[in-house]
Amino acid sequence: MKTTINNLTAAVEDMSRYNWLTVTVEAEGKEPQTFHATGINSHMGDFIAFDRQCATGFYTDNAVVDIAAAGENAFTFLTASGMAYTVTGENKAGLTHRETATGSLDNPASLIDWHRSGLTEAGEVLVVLDFSKAGQISGKDSGKIKAFANSNLNGKPQSRQHCRTIYIKAASNKTDYFDPVVIGLYSLENETAMTEETFYFDASFSEAESDTIRAMLKAVDEKSNIPLF
Repeated sequence: MKTTINNLTAAVEDMSRYNWLTVTVEAEGKEPQTFHATGINSHMGDFIAFDRQCATGFYTDNAVVDIAAAGENAFTFLTASGMAYTVTGENKAGLTHRETATGSLDNPASLIDWHRSGLTEAGEVLVVLDFSKAGQISGKDSGKIKAFANSNLNGKPQSRQHCRTIYIKAASNKTDYFDPVVIGLYSLENETAMTEETFYFDASFSEAESDTIRAMLKAVDEKSNIPLF
């Protein structure tokens, strides 16, 4: 069927009910490529934008000209250049849907991903953040988070980015001035740490920032019986 704004919007809204999307891209003569996204929208007219938490999103290669149901929780979007994007909605365990956000960027502790945070096998406290808890983050704030990740946490170039978040890790009894705290990027696709940078309480952060980090580590330490994903 020929796509219209109405049926494109309806299909995107249906996919927006899910907090994790698997996207398979197919083109004649090429191997299918699969990637993941944490959001989808059609704010750019007939183009579809795929959002990736704490990473650069991207658009379909051309305008969508046809839409077809590809299953109970999937749609295939065909673009004018012949590319087919099959989008399958999933509910990745533990991720918060942005429509039911309960946290705030002003209160980092409210963004703790309790499904993935806990004690590591080495006895360290691991705090993983879920920025979806902050709801629909503005483009400006999203840009700040991505810039911090790429500049301070050894983030990968745009072409190699995928769904990720920020984690904090430290020994539970290390809270003094020169005690180290590790902060890095956590892959939501592979459920593992991607990068690791060492900082120091108070020496690397302001007093308020250090207090916030200590409070987050303490909160997770007190609930250390939470199983990791």
